[in-house]
Amino acid sequence: MRRFIPTIAAAVLPLLFVFPITPQTSNGAGGHNPETLTAAYNQAMQAKDWPRAVTLAQQLAAQQATSLNLKLLGNAQLYSGSADAALATYEQALAAAEKEKPADAQAVVKWKDGLSQIYIGKGNALLKLKRTAEAIAAYNQSAALASNAGQAYFNVCAALYNIGNTHDSAAACRKCVQADPSRANAWFVLGSDLFADAPINNGKVAATAETREALEKYLALAPDGPHATDVKAMLEMIAK
Repeated sequence: MRRFIPTIAAAVLPLLFVFPITPQTSNGAGGHNPETLTAAYNQAMQAKDWPRAVTLAQQLAAQQATSLNLKLLGNAQLYSGSADAALATYEQALAAAEKEKPADAQAVVKWKDGLSQIYIGKGNALLKLKRTAEAIAAYNQSAALASNAGQAYFNVCAALYNIGNTHDSAAACRKCVQADPSRANAWFVLGSDLFADAPINNGKVAATAETREALEKYLALAPDGPHATDVKAMLEMIAK
């Protein structure tokens, strides 16, 4: 039985982390070197000046069309509201990454982590375009590559949660908290999934021990978090 299941649309599209670009030495278009452009790009992203961030990322990609530079451009395009353009850029970034695959086994781990972040961006763009099934597939591709799949699995569980698929969402949430137990929102979604499907007996929700544990874990990690009030309400509704 489905009940009391707040949406978490804002949580599905987490902040796309801006990673510093590997130092480059050549001067580029407009007389700006990559380090200067990258610093300006990071400042623009933090200031939410999306048009400027797009322009700066375009200059970086024009200098060197690396997977990292293209990912930065895709991130800026996505935040500027151009999901279609971002999706096309992420596809270019994936193609560039395939050409950049290192031969050294140790370097491959870092390369896979970079590739996994591009798939996160691609999934976010697809989600904005309401292509949820494709977005989930992209997140799962990210999870298969990442050394820590917590973010990717959280995006899967949140996307499934928001379309009402509580069963598969709970399964993805379990994978998320196994990879990253400190991710409070994943505990919230897991608890909400299980709570929504629990039966009601004598006016109380007959929730499992796992349900209570997940909700309490959220409160322990985020006592003043955005879902704290909802979590406390759910716990009040659970039979003792």
